[in-house]
Amino acid sequence: MINTSKIYKMRIVFHLAPDAPGREDIVGLLRTLVQKSGLPFARAKQNPKAPRIAYGPGIKRGQFAAREYADLYLFTSVSAAKARARLEACKPQGFTFLDCKRIPFALAGVQQLASVVVYEVQGDFASYAPKQTLENYVASPRLEVIRTAPNGLRLTTDIKPFVRQANMLDATRAELTLNRVDERWLSPLEVIEAWLGPDKFPTAQNAADECFTIIRQGLYWADSAGNLHLI
Repeated sequence: MINTSKIYKMRIVFHLAPDAPGREDIVGLLRTLVQKSGLPFARAKQNPKAPRIAYGPGIKRGQFAAREYADLYLFTSVSAAKARARLEACKPQGFTFLDCKRIPFALAGVQQLASVVVYEVQGDFASYAPKQTLENYVASPRLEVIRTAPNGLRLTTDIKPFVRQANMLDATRAELTLNRVDERWLSPLEVIEAWLGPDKFPTAQNAADECFTIIRQGLYWADSAGNLHLI
């Protein structure tokens, strides 16, 4: 029998500034960080010279994140405090550590663990003259949106199962708490556009680029009682 080295898992939570060097290649940035830290990293399967890292879920282009996640794989047991200290000592510009903790190797990655996401959407909502408040809109028993395929076929979908909660923080900020349903995530813009009126937005991309700022505040997992826990 061949003995394989035990692998340990360290999860880091961080914020990377939108204009930080390395934003376009976060995995590369993280691998360089781990290499500089001197931590005893396990090697990537497809590239034995690089540290094994699982980053994500990533954010969509044009959006921002208050919390980002990565799992680091080590071949020697290291305390979370020691790992964080080493990583902090060589972190790049625009990189802020929010959390660092050891987790069981068998624990699912963030992509599989997360079942709820919270977004903050910023924009001039009043200028679209909504017919009802956001809170009243999401309280409806069905939240139907109509999607038009390239061939002109129109499909009506109820997005209600995706929407766990939605409320206005102030006149220009909305908070949306969305569920993952059947392994799918809903874009927060679909909720905003359905509320304000889809006829006011030529495409979702235009809305994202020109009208609203989307910030993913955090990902959560839900226990058997339905209570949410920030990852």
